[in-house]
Amino acid sequence: MTSALLIDDHAMFREGLALALRQAAGPSLHLRTAAGGAEALALLKDATADIALMDYYLPDLGGAALVRQLRRAGAGLRIMVLSASEDQEDAEAALAAGAHGFLHKSADVGQLLDAMRRVLAGELVRPPDSPLPASLAVLSEQPPGRLTPRQTEVLCLLCEGLRNGEIAERLATTEKTVKAHISAIFAALGVVNRTQAVLAARRAGLFGKPR
Repeated sequence: MTSALLIDDHAMFREGLALALRQAAGPSLHLRTAAGGAEALALLKDATADIALMDYYLPDLGGAALVRQLRRAGAGLRIMVLSASEDQEDAEAALAAGAHGFLHKSADVGQLLDAMRRVLAGELVRPPDSPLPASLAVLSEQPPGRLTPRQTEVLCLLCEGLRNGEIAERLATTEKTVKAHISAIFAALGVVNRTQAVLAARRAGLFGKPR
C-alpha cells in the first residue's frame, strides 16, 4: 500500500482530487490531505508517508521552502509538486530544492498516478523541455539558513520594495549599515543585484509569490 499526503489550500480541488485518486487507485492508496504547509508538517510528525503531493503556492508555507522542510520531515519521502503555474522557473526552483517531480494541474488522474509511480520508483519527473541550470540551484538556496536574523529582516524589506534609506528608518539604523547588510545578502545568495535577491527569496517561498 502507498501512503500519500495531498497538500492544497483550495478545498474543492483538494477534495475532488482526493476522491478521484481514491477511486482510481482503490485500496492500494492510503491518502491524507492538508490545507497548508504547516498542517502537512504537523501530520508528518505523527505518521509517515511515501509521497507528498503539494501545491507550489500556499498561503502559509510553500514553494521551495516547503519542499526542503518536507525533505527534512520524512526520511525517504518523495515529493511531487502539483501546480497551475506555467512559469518554468517555478519547476526549476522546486526541483533544485529537492522535489522529485513537477506536474501541471491540467494533467488527468491517470497521468498523475503514472507520475507518482515513476517518482516512487526513483525517477525524476519534470515538465517537458525543463532544463535545470546550475544558477537556479543558487537562487533556490534557503536564505534563513545562510543569513543572520538582521539580514533576513533587510531581505524582507527589500521584498517590500523599500529603498535603503527607508529600510534604515524602519530598522532604526544607518543607511551605511543597511548597505553593508545588502552586500552580505548578495554574497550569501550568490546574486548581484536587488532584483535577483528578491526573486531568490520569493522563489524559495519565503515572502510570497513572485511578482
